[in-house]
Amino acid sequence: MIKLIYNSSINLGELNPCYNIGIMAEEKRSPAGSSFWQIIFPAIAGTIFILLICVWVVIGIGAGNISRFAELSTVLLIIPVLFFSLVILVILAACVVLSVKMIRGLPPITSRIVEFIDKIRDGVSKFSEIIVQPVIRPSAYLKGFRSIFTREKSRYEID
Repeated sequence: MIKLIYNSSINLGELNPCYNIGIMAEEKRSPAGSSFWQIIFPAIAGTIFILLICVWVVIGIGAGNISRFAELSTVLLIIPVLFFSLVILVILAACVVLSVKMIRGLPPITSRIVEFIDKIRDGVSKFSEIIVQPVIRPSAYLKGFRSIFTREKSRYEID
């Protein structure tokens, strides 16, 4: 824990990057009664409002009004579903368009990549042949020289 001392009487418990450390160190208290008007009153008022709406709906529903409320609630349930399915449809259409562009753009890019890889493969094979020549060529000459002085039996017999 870092302690900053602005005055000898003020001791801050943690690092505070503010310039007015003396003012920031003071403890701020909310005004008396503000918790009632900011927390408790709105919660009670909202609960009473919702209960009044429920009572109004129950009292106001008659034999003919039930179908009207059913149709209204169906519409209110369908609107968000339609909106979100429209969003999903737009995302799906964007994926299809991007896939088509990617498929059209891949052959030229891949042909360039394949040409580049072929050049690398040819260069590596030429380089490896050049490196191996000092090892293979003397052994081939040595075997040829030995075959002159030694007689091998042929695997095939000539009749």
